[in-house]
Amino acid sequence: MSLLRAPELPVDDPGEPPTTSWRLFTWLATRRRGLAAAVLVSAVFSLGLVPVMPIFLTGAVDDGIRGRDWGALLAWAGALTLAGSVAAVSIVLHHRLTVWWRHDAQYRVLQLATRKTARLGSRLRRQTTTGSVVSVGVTDVVSIGRAIESLAPTVGCVTGIVAVAVLLFGMSAALGLTVFTGVIAVAALTGPMLRRLQSRYGTYRRDVGAVTERAADIVSGLRVLRGVGGEDRFNAAYRRDSQRLKRSGFGLAAPGAWIDAISEGAPAILLGAVVWIAARLVAADEITVGQMVAAFGYTAALLMPVRWLMGTAMTIIQGEVACAKVCELLALPEREAPRDPLRGPESGAELHDPESGLTLAPGLTAVATADTDAAAAIFDRLAGLAPSAAVFGRTPVARMDTDELRRRILPGDHDAYLFAGTLAAVVGGDAKAAVTTAAADDVVDALPGGLDAEMDDQARTLSGGQRQRLRLARALAADPEVLLLLEPTSAVDSHTEARITERLTGFRHGRTTAVVSASPLWLGRADRVAFVQDGEVAATGTHAELTASRPDYRALVNRELS
Repeated sequence: MSLLRAPELPVDDPGEPPTTSWRLFTWLATRRRGLAAAVLVSAVFSLGLVPVMPIFLTGAVDDGIRGRDWGALLAWAGALTLAGSVAAVSIVLHHRLTVWWRHDAQYRVLQLATRKTARLGSRLRRQTTTGSVVSVGVTDVVSIGRAIESLAPTVGCVTGIVAVAVLLFGMSAALGLTVFTGVIAVAALTGPMLRRLQSRYGTYRRDVGAVTERAADIVSGLRVLRGVGGEDRFNAAYRRDSQRLKRSGFGLAAPGAWIDAISEGAPAILLGAVVWIAARLVAADEITVGQMVAAFGYTAALLMPVRWLMGTAMTIIQGEVACAKVCELLALPEREAPRDPLRGPESGAELHDPESGLTLAPGLTAVATADTDAAAAIFDRLAGLAPSAAVFGRTPVARMDTDELRRRILPGDHDAYLFAGTLAAVVGGDAKAAVTTAAADDVVDALPGGLDAEMDDQARTLSGGQRQRLRLARALAADPEVLLLLEPTSAVDSHTEARITERLTGFRHGRTTAVVSASPLWLGRADRVAFVQDGEVAATGTHAELTASRPDYRALVNRELS
């Protein structure tokens, strides 16, 4: 990658990250070593050069003004102008490089999180909360990018502080010791507060995830909550979570305020001490007036680096906490690839779960149950997302090659993530046919550009029912041999649901499709219905047969109708 050109993002392979927060932070910062080195070097020139610029004032005052040598004054002024120009160009270049550095880290985190969630599939929701995943993709990615970006000013500011101390030592040991002692005192005072801030920010981040999870639950289930009278209860829970988050936020205020006070007050005190000592040294003829002016300039220029160091310390702490949350996500257990994978069966084989007794054959199978979580667990076993003795034909699902398994058996969640891009890219495959089958033509027609319309992530401008139909279209466009759909039409009206069931039956003809739904529209269209109770198949047959023979099945369907 050229240092004057932005890196290609996303990267082809984000790599295998470490498993601890600080190691992950360092790993993200050093993926592009050339870019990182350029950023840090430019920080030395753009930020480290500013505090030492008063060195030119010594010659300008002593040689030019006191010596009345206008040539010397012009030379020193020209040198100061040149140094300022170098700093200005370095600042522009530094900002450009830093933005690329930050974006590379952020994109890499997003790719790692996306890859992990894709590997976990529907197991994800059983191992972590939606709020935690959303917070990683929204809050933590930003925090990590800002923290890595803060490394550059930290290096530049430390370089400037060390350079100023060395220059002051060259003038007077007392001045150099004053600056060194002041900086060490600031570090000693802020260290405990930074540790307290780190602990409290960890609590705050956890509460953010809880509130996000609660909000996601309310939004995704709002229609159901209103139907069963649970909206007020969830709102009350959200208010409790919000109040806890507010208290956590207030807990950040005390250490943050002390750090801000030290970052503002300590440099001013240090400046006063340096001016007082320098004035006494001038009176004793130990340094010149020009050196005293330079000493004042050095110390005054330290105000900005010290403030930045305090700010970047807090930012880096937030980045470390965010990296810890990312590590938690990346550490979630996933399906291990078999050591000696077996090839799957020929096309058209049955898929069987011994634990529940569910067998899926080519055609449409409707799974009717009052417990959708139990049905989701069955689908997880059939898709190899959870340990099981499921078999595909005669081949154990657990022994199949992961890539072949994912290609042939697809669990389609009705609330799966929708990525940004054109609508055609979001759906993939034969997008037009899939969109028509999912009865989403009206969604396409309403968007400027149709299938070429640009969608933001999660398609937030669309309604819940429209997003659900796009997710269904994406699952259909993948054209797997076995498609497992969990409540694919829960957010659409009955007329749209009728069109979907009719079209999907023809679209998936000859292939295996299983749908978890108690809707009579699905049950009536299905080739066979599996009635599941307590996680096991209690009866199988057609919708008409089960309605006539099973009162409990009939009660489930009637409840759906009501």
